[in-house]
Amino acid sequence: MTNKWLAGLAISGMLFCTQMIGVQSNGFCAEKNVKVNTTKQTAAGTKADQINEQKSTFDAHRSYVRFHFNDQEMDFAFQWILGSISNGGCEVGEAFATAGSIKDGDPVSWQTEWEKMAVRVEDRAAKSLAAGHKESARAGYLRASNYYRTALVSMWPDNPKFKPISQKLRYCMKEAGKLHNPPVEYIEIPYENTVLPGYYRKADNGGKKCKTLVMIGGGETFAEDNYFYIAPQAFKHGYNFITVDIPGQGMMPAEGRFFMADTEKPIKAVIDYIYDKPEVDREKLAIYGISNGGYFVPRAAMFEKRLKAVVVSSAVVDNYRMFAQMPFAKDTQEQINKWPAFKSSVTGAVAWRWGLNPKDVKGQVEKTKGFSFDPSKIDMPFLDLVGEGEYENAETQKQQKECMDALPNPHKKMIITPASEGASSHCIGENRSLMAQVVFDWLDELFEGK
Repeated sequence: MTNKWLAGLAISGMLFCTQMIGVQSNGFCAEKNVKVNTTKQTAAGTKADQINEQKSTFDAHRSYVRFHFNDQEMDFAFQWILGSISNGGCEVGEAFATAGSIKDGDPVSWQTEWEKMAVRVEDRAAKSLAAGHKESARAGYLRASNYYRTALVSMWPDNPKFKPISQKLRYCMKEAGKLHNPPVEYIEIPYENTVLPGYYRKADNGGKKCKTLVMIGGGETFAEDNYFYIAPQAFKHGYNFITVDIPGQGMMPAEGRFFMADTEKPIKAVIDYIYDKPEVDREKLAIYGISNGGYFVPRAAMFEKRLKAVVVSSAVVDNYRMFAQMPFAKDTQEQINKWPAFKSSVTGAVAWRWGLNPKDVKGQVEKTKGFSFDPSKIDMPFLDLVGEGEYENAETQKQQKECMDALPNPHKKMIITPASEGASSHCIGENRSLMAQVVFDWLDELFEGK
């Protein structure tokens, strides 16, 4: 590795539906006259194919209905941004106008077209703000931030555009945050010899004590992703909201801050930051972790007893066992060398977050050794959400059961969100309204009367 990269079932209240969503069969090209590779390795395939493959090989970027692209990895990324529509992160017309200009499976085309749309939307937002149209500007800056973020999905950190685009996505979110009421404040929480960057918004301008949600992302997220994942719903439900990048996330790997097993340390700094705020009701403090946040958050909850509720999607009791089920673990290096370009780009971008050269995707497995948590030491109420398609994997099922069986607090629930409502994929990113409904109904019932 070069220095360049180093710098840089006791289950209550289960909801389950077995009916799967139909898959579109009328494939189409993203760009005229582009020849699309429809081999099994690249193409999204049928619903049955995806389910059968998930049973034996866990792929977090597997979706169960094709949205636009034949390239499965690219279609999942497109699904993710479409899922942000309900939270102001995307406009359907802008999304499909961009997708229609992207060469299916080409990571550079993806980066170029999303950046172009981001620039257009940012420019329009700036003009609205200059003319005094604050609401229009706020909405525009939000979408521009998310489009810049989407451009980075398949970009490696040695790309000269990587840093300036990351700065643009944060700039646009900061501008949008100023136009919220109450504002979404950009924050930097001191941590060791650096800071954890993120955002905080209090629920009420009047200063009354309110419920609080701490949001932690996963293995490839920026704090801005967490805003578009759930923040607007948190506002509507009367929660103070805070989210940050912890080591490994956002641009922290560029500082040499890669994923760490002892996530209780940075998350303690977050709780310290908000705990004494006058608007924070200490008895109504919840934390939510998605994707590998299903490890980061429960691990921290073993030690951080100030938390009053934990939500995950979904529980990752042992990272090493989970990563051993993933394509980069099961495929030989020869097979990996033949992966579609977009898949290689996305997976390599994540490997960097573990302190690896992006070409060393297999190295991620060994990096996860020791990344495990003991659910018997988490004594607060616990909610576990799993998409129905994701739950098809045997190791996923095993780890959810291990978690739920060992949790000592009787107020625990596992919910499998149904494919029949478009909520089957990893983190339930394609139906965030349903996800938020489940989360806040459970939290509100838990905190009622406290």
